[in-house]
Amino acid sequence: MALTREPSGSLASTFKEAKVRDYWGRRPSSLRRPRLLERLYPYVFDNPARGRSFLQEFFAVSPEQLQDPFFSHSVRWGGGIRNLAFLSPEYRSCLSGYDPCEELARWLPESFAGRDLLCRAQVLEIELFLAGFLLSSQGDRVAMAHSVEMRHPFLDYRVIDFAFRLPAHWKMRGLQEKYFLRRACRGLLPRPIVSRGKHPYRAPVDALFTAAAPADYVDDLLSGQSLKASGYFDADKVARLYRRVAEAPRGAGGEFANMALMGVLSTEILHRQFLASSSYRGGRKLRPDLVRYGAARKLDGRDSGGAPPPPEGRDHGTADGA
Repeated sequence: MALTREPSGSLASTFKEAKVRDYWGRRPSSLRRPRLLERLYPYVFDNPARGRSFLQEFFAVSPEQLQDPFFSHSVRWGGGIRNLAFLSPEYRSCLSGYDPCEELARWLPESFAGRDLLCRAQVLEIELFLAGFLLSSQGDRVAMAHSVEMRHPFLDYRVIDFAFRLPAHWKMRGLQEKYFLRRACRGLLPRPIVSRGKHPYRAPVDALFTAAAPADYVDDLLSGQSLKASGYFDADKVARLYRRVAEAPRGAGGEFANMALMGVLSTEILHRQFLASSSYRGGRKLRPDLVRYGAARKLDGRDSGGAPPPPEGRDHGTADGA
């Protein structure tokens, strides 16, 4: 059994990037703006391959963007949407006219748009990231696969209710994250731990794609034959990207290219392990009743009729009409 701090970041606020981008949009002539990037990512400036110009372009924001209710996460989504270019023409056509932000807006409480920046960021992080990724892919599922039970004291409903009642300046003071949590633990933990800054960990994904890596299964899954068999991706585009990254010096492939290849590779693994397996083909298939709310959509020739959302506010599916 293991005790974990997750999701203290989502509740006690670790959204420095959103706060800096908000400052950039409100103070376009401020001389402090470039220095804020160095405070955010001091380790980035130790790497000559990634300079200030890259981060300035990444954090660029216009004043009108501040009105976007999804402002805190829009920069992340804007980077991810570029990966759609690697989908096959058939799958890109399936997404024509679909707006995920429109669907997300239907999930959120009516008071969402009137909340402060950090509160909106917390709601989005919990709704989209916490259960589906953080606790699943990096928490409960991984732990239980190794017979470890996780305990999450920050998921206690009383803690969550209290955290959402805190004003924004208690969650983050300047760019100091988890301000209230640090104050609460001053007499319980050593000072170096209470005042320690956050340093992210990143998996060395580029090691999978370099020529020196033992990437036999990677070559197989990213081959034209495999990609055409699954049908999700444009095999020619992925091949060109893979070749460019594999031939680049270590660490020079670029964040976008590495993450795009990782997304393709992960999808191919899931397809081969589950959808293309004999055990899946012999099982009952789930067919969703609705694709999204508010407009008629067709799936397998069936018309959803634009039905209202179910009471719990999520799509449901049926198993062969059950």
